[in-house]
Amino acid sequence: MAPTEPVQSGPGAIAALSAIDCRTFAEHIEQIKLTEPALPDASAHHKALKSVAESVHDAEHASEADEPPTLLRLPLFSATQGGRGEPLGWQPWTVNRNKIPTRYSLAEVDKRIVLHAEADSSASGLYVPLVGRAPGMLNWTWKTRDVIRSADNAQAPREDSPLRIFVAFDGDKGSLSLKDQLMYEMARLTTGREMPYATLMYIWGGRKPEGSVLSNPHTGRVRMIVVDSGTRHTNEWRCHRRDLRADYRKAFGTDPGQVVAVGIMTDTDNTKSRAESWYGDIALD
Repeated sequence: MAPTEPVQSGPGAIAALSAIDCRTFAEHIEQIKLTEPALPDASAHHKALKSVAESVHDAEHASEADEPPTLLRLPLFSATQGGRGEPLGWQPWTVNRNKIPTRYSLAEVDKRIVLHAEADSSASGLYVPLVGRAPGMLNWTWKTRDVIRSADNAQAPREDSPLRIFVAFDGDKGSLSLKDQLMYEMARLTTGREMPYATLMYIWGGRKPEGSVLSNPHTGRVRMIVVDSGTRHTNEWRCHRRDLRADYRKAFGTDPGQVVAVGIMTDTDNTKSRAESWYGDIALD
C-alpha cells in the first residue's frame, strides 16, 4: 500500500474554495429569519442608548474591564427594522487607539439592509461576543467597490483588506510561548481588550490567490484565508459557506476550541488608501 500523503496545513497551504450560489445563501438566511425575531428599530434603540449615556456621571472614567454582553447568535443586518445607523448587537473593535476608525453604517443596497464600510487610511472593526459554541459552518455575503492593488497580506507594511470576517476561538493561553504572551499583553494595553487564543480571518486579497493560507505578519495566532482576490468580482455580491473546523485545522494544524466571537473589518491604514465595501448577513450554523 502506498504511503498516505500528509495533509499540508499552516501558512503556504491551500484551503478549499467556498463561493456558493447567492440564491442558495438567500434561502438559507430566510430560513434563519423564520426562527429568529426581527431586531428592534435602530433609531429607537439609539435614542435609548443616548438617554442612558446622558445619565451616567463621568462616563470617561468607566472601567474598560466592563465587557459587552455575550449573545447566543449573530444579529442579522437585514433583520434590523428601520435600516439606518449602527448595527444592533455589534460592538466597536479598536485595532489601535492611534488609528483613524473606519466608518460603518447600515444602508439599503440592492433592496436589502447591509453594512456599509468606508475606509480612508483607517482601521477598525465591529464584533459580536458570543456564548462559547462548537465550530460549525460560517455563511456570509459581501461586495467591494475597491481592491487594494498595493496590498500584500503577508507583509506588515502592506497588510490591508477591503473586506475581512474574523472568527475568534477560545483556548489555553497559558500554553502559548512567552513571546506570544508578551504580545497579548501589549495588545491589551494598546486596544483595551483581551486578544482571543486564536483568530481565523477570511479576507478579500489584493494579490494572493484564492485559497491561500497566510500568517498575520505580527503574530502566528492570527491566520488568514483568501476567499476572494483581485478585481475579477468587484462590484458584485459574493456568497460563501465555510467549514470552521476544517479551516482551523488547515490554518493551525490542530483542532479548534469554541467559537467566542465573530467580527468584520475594512482597513486601509498601512497602504494609505481608500476602500468602500458592503457586508451582507453573516450567520453561524
